[in-house]
Amino acid sequence: MTTDESASIENLWQEIEELVLGLAQLSRSEIPSQKFYSELLDRAVRGMSALGGILWVPDSSGVLEIEQSLGLNPESNSEVPLSEEERAQHRLVLQEALQANQPATLAPRTGLSEQHQGKNPFAENLILCPVKLLNHPETNTGILEVIHHPPKSFAAQDGYLRFISALCEIADDFCQHKQFQKLQEMETLWEEFESFSEHIHLHLNSQKTAYILANEGRILINCDRVSVLQRTGNSYRLIAASGVDAIERRSESVQRLEKLTGRIQSLNRPYWIMEADQKYPPQISEPLHAYLDLSSSRSFMIFPLRHLTEEQELDSDDLKQQKRSSTDLLTVGVLVVEQFHETDHNDTLLERALAVSRHGGTALFNALQFESFPFFPLLKYWSHSPTRKKQLTWRNIITSVLILGLITAGLVLTPANFSIEGSGTLQPIKQQNIFATSNGIVDQIFVQQGEQVQTGSTLITLRDSELDLELSRVRGEIQTGTKRLAVIQAARLELTATDAKALLQSNRLTAEEEELNVRLKSLGEQLDLLKKQQEALTLKSPLAGEVLTWDFEEKLLTRPVQRGQRLLTVANLKGPWILNMQVPDSEIGHILEAQRKSPTPLNVSFLLLTDLDQTYQGTIEKIAATAEPDEDGIPTVQITVKLDHELIKGLRPGASVLPEVDCGTRSLGYVWLRRLIETVQRDVLFF
Repeated sequence: MTTDESASIENLWQEIEELVLGLAQLSRSEIPSQKFYSELLDRAVRGMSALGGILWVPDSSGVLEIEQSLGLNPESNSEVPLSEEERAQHRLVLQEALQANQPATLAPRTGLSEQHQGKNPFAENLILCPVKLLNHPETNTGILEVIHHPPKSFAAQDGYLRFISALCEIADDFCQHKQFQKLQEMETLWEEFESFSEHIHLHLNSQKTAYILANEGRILINCDRVSVLQRTGNSYRLIAASGVDAIERRSESVQRLEKLTGRIQSLNRPYWIMEADQKYPPQISEPLHAYLDLSSSRSFMIFPLRHLTEEQELDSDDLKQQKRSSTDLLTVGVLVVEQFHETDHNDTLLERALAVSRHGGTALFNALQFESFPFFPLLKYWSHSPTRKKQLTWRNIITSVLILGLITAGLVLTPANFSIEGSGTLQPIKQQNIFATSNGIVDQIFVQQGEQVQTGSTLITLRDSELDLELSRVRGEIQTGTKRLAVIQAARLELTATDAKALLQSNRLTAEEEELNVRLKSLGEQLDLLKKQQEALTLKSPLAGEVLTWDFEEKLLTRPVQRGQRLLTVANLKGPWILNMQVPDSEIGHILEAQRKSPTPLNVSFLLLTDLDQTYQGTIEKIAATAEPDEDGIPTVQITVKLDHELIKGLRPGASVLPEVDCGTRSLGYVWLRRLIETVQRDVLFF
């Protein structure tokens, strides 16, 4: 060995040692797990001058998926594509290496051993080494695969294997270090969480609970600001923010935050981690950037404040607990965590925020439930009143009874407007859905969203390759039959019926001609039927109006569709409109009774969610005879409301409204306490 070769080998080992030591130092730092494994993969490839490296992770069903990759990926190499059999052999050898849980090196076209079925299907060497993963939801072990050229000696191959094994051992040390660090943090935070839990559940006042959640939650999460928003229907109202004594309702930043929260929560996600420079759906992107422009926040997280409505076994993983079905979790508000400077959203920050949101959701729910009790302000005043502690006398008792009698008489004798609320949407009466008439592929789209069309205007054309093939076949058979018929007719004209043989030949040609005529007639009918089917592939507008479907060109063009699939909707927005109202089946009895007593249709007043300052009127036109379950499984009855659409501003198909049906007058006590009275009748008196 020459001096230059010795120096080269020494430099190589020094470089490898620096790579290993550098990764070891990173494993003891505060580096995120994703970046650590990226560094591990990079150092493995650089240290071996390998062609590429892949970190494989098994999913919940045990199928290996690529977590990270660098350089060459043989399975996706377009220059030397793998067959299905070779791909299966590759995946099998990965599974076998994962089960063996030992590092291994594989030469081209070889397996782990003769007993194993998986093989290395590549022309390069493979090194497979189990690697410990941090906080993987299904398993804690993956496979590090390194693709490199075959080594010149067995010693070099053994050195490569020891190098990769050393990197994977550092990954194991990284996981242990992170777990130990997490235990230390949990021990440090235990007392803080215990104190926070005591304070957050101390009061049954929603405002105090929200302020504790905002101020103490900010310290516990270690962020710049925490805001608490209470849910009211489908909207959210800011009730507390850390470091703020009073909320200015007219502030533009408050209004933009409430609007942004409503948009995000409508998507029903467990939580959101949002950055200013990331791309989001259009319904989120606009209010997000509008709020960030005012608040100067660099990023923020949004967590629903939920309460567990059904007792069941809790998952140990916080992320799994956030994935409970909406039937078991009741959303009472939202927790907004904001950062005013650049920071990494590490696992510790996320876990703290999730813990704070879980405790805060239950505490806020309990406070809101307590405040929703009937006569809560009166009971609260009485509990703090000095007269409560005075000794009762007959005069006080008689006075109290008289006061209660007067209140009861007032509730019974005072008339009040009685109305039943529901939900609904505005829709034009003349509205048609366009469905696919056959299985096929969308060939051309001639309209766009918002475009005006006339009756019979071509909207979409479909292409059915099987139908085209059948048309070509039938036309070919017709052409062949026509030529054959012409030949037979010419042959008959040339025959002279002078002998029995010529007569027999003429009869045979006549029979064949009749058979061809029947065949051609049948083919013609088939051709007409196929042409009608082909014409049906051209979808035309059944009415004059406007195309309502949003962004359907991107979703449909050159895409396969199924027969009966809805493609788009056309509606006449200038014609009459109706309000489709849904009322719970438990409430429809009041409306039916009022309808029987009233000589005229019942009046319906409603508010548009986009314009809550204006009240519009309508009358009931039709009530469905049956109840059907809605999206939540609650039986509801459909009511059609007639209205004057010319008086409504900003009509939009599908616009949500808040309607209520005028059912006449009832006593003030019944109007106020109706739900309590019905609950007693149903659950106590059983009628």
